[in-house]
Amino acid sequence: MQDFLRISKEVIPLEKSAISIKNENRERLAIFEKRIQEIDLFEKNIRDYIETRTAGVDAAEILEIKEKTLETSSSVALAKKNEKLTELDRVNKLDLMETQQLYTRILSTLGLFFEESIYGAQNAYYAFIEDKMLMGKQVGFFDNMQYEFELIFTQDTLKVKDMQNLTLPIWAKSGILSREKKVKRLDVSDFYITNIEYEGNSLRTVLEDRGAENRFIISSDEKAFLIMYRDYEITRDDELAAALDRNSVDTFIIKIKEFFTESVGSKRLRRITLGGKNAIEENRVFDCLKLIASIYGKLVIECLEKGYTEGEITIKIEEPEGIRTEKYLEKSEVSRELSTIGSEGQELATIMKVMEA
Repeated sequence: MQDFLRISKEVIPLEKSAISIKNENRERLAIFEKRIQEIDLFEKNIRDYIETRTAGVDAAEILEIKEKTLETSSSVALAKKNEKLTELDRVNKLDLMETQQLYTRILSTLGLFFEESIYGAQNAYYAFIEDKMLMGKQVGFFDNMQYEFELIFTQDTLKVKDMQNLTLPIWAKSGILSREKKVKRLDVSDFYITNIEYEGNSLRTVLEDRGAENRFIISSDEKAFLIMYRDYEITRDDELAAALDRNSVDTFIIKIKEFFTESVGSKRLRRITLGGKNAIEENRVFDCLKLIASIYGKLVIECLEKGYTEGEITIKIEEPEGIRTEKYLEKSEVSRELSTIGSEGQELATIMKVMEA
């Protein structure tokens, strides 16, 4: 909750700055468009006036003056419009650079909080090969908000043997004449793991040899696993299934899941969407904070109901070693901290149930 207070106090002013830049840009664009219209109208009035004054004139000298005057008027008008356009383009680029810097700061500020402190969020994890490098992402979901982390792994490639040695049964033909089919245990330890999709209890991983000639897909949920070799399902074939070391496969699946906690070197928050739209670019980060505040509001009510002192939020904490402690936070303290942000902070305080509506 204290982290939520901290990031709210940092992020809301940043978003306000981005909104202010966009509003100023819109106002500047409106002034620019009006000035262009004025130039176009002035040029039109000059043309209309000259056309009226030279109507019926057939003297070559007068007509030459007319054409040169109109050419000069048109040329100067175009030059002035180009000047304004160049000025507007320069300012737009500066505004874009400034807003992008603000967006980067917002994502950086929210990164650790989104990673650890959004209770009830569901996460999906992905690893894949891109430009011959192992890349990854983590996608979190809560209500209609979605956020995506870029994952940087501690290794550039991933092989089966990085998890454990593994053999999988396939059908192979043997003999020179009969070409009889026999079960062959293929050692896939040196195969590359080229794709992983992991969400909840569901896992799907792809194993390929260097030339992708042999390809296995292992899928699993909380009840069972399925193994495909090319387009053939190994686990549905009685003889191949009997030759399968199920304990070894189970262990491999567990280690693949653990890979996303043990082999991630760093994470970077890349994107937040709300209702399918980019929350940063749409300036809806405050709406995201309100959604998160609603989670904390439910927790605050529960803590107040179970607390010992009225107006005091009591939080019980159990450390990994089994040590239990309690922390206390006054409603008034949370409300006071949020009120320093302004009306947005007061709205968050109301949603969090630390301030009366």
